[in-house]
Amino acid sequence: MNKKASEIMGESVMAGVTLEAQESIKGMVGGVIGDVLTGVDLKPASLPGDHTGIFYVAVGPNNVGFFSMKRGMFKTSLDQLLVQHPRSDLQAMEIKSGVMPAAHFVFRDGTNYVLMCPRIHLGKLKKVRELLVTQ
Repeated sequence: MNKKASEIMGESVMAGVTLEAQESIKGMVGGVIGDVLTGVDLKPASLPGDHTGIFYVAVGPNNVGFFSMKRGMFKTSLDQLLVQHPRSDLQAMEIKSGVMPAAHFVFRDGTNYVLMCPRIHLGKLKKVRELLVTQ
């Protein structure tokens, strides 16, 4: 998937992870992110491109891309780029623990996404977070 994501984004993808939308994401931002965002006008949590299915988040040297994915008979595949943000616009990225951990992405303009991570992909999500917070 990183190869196709690289072609679409126009830069190499260093890490990526498959995440899922959660129906009730409104009001889920808080904790560490709430402390980090002092002075930022936080918009209500939303989904990249208002897509409600499976996402692939790809991290390149300069951008973070949020892709939709297609379910296939045997595996999922990358569909289209929904939203792309410069990495420098990322304000905070947090992983909340739980049965299905929540990944919070908050950008300088107040846009924030809350996506759920199946436990099987938690290692990849941690690698994505590591790249994003060590810009």
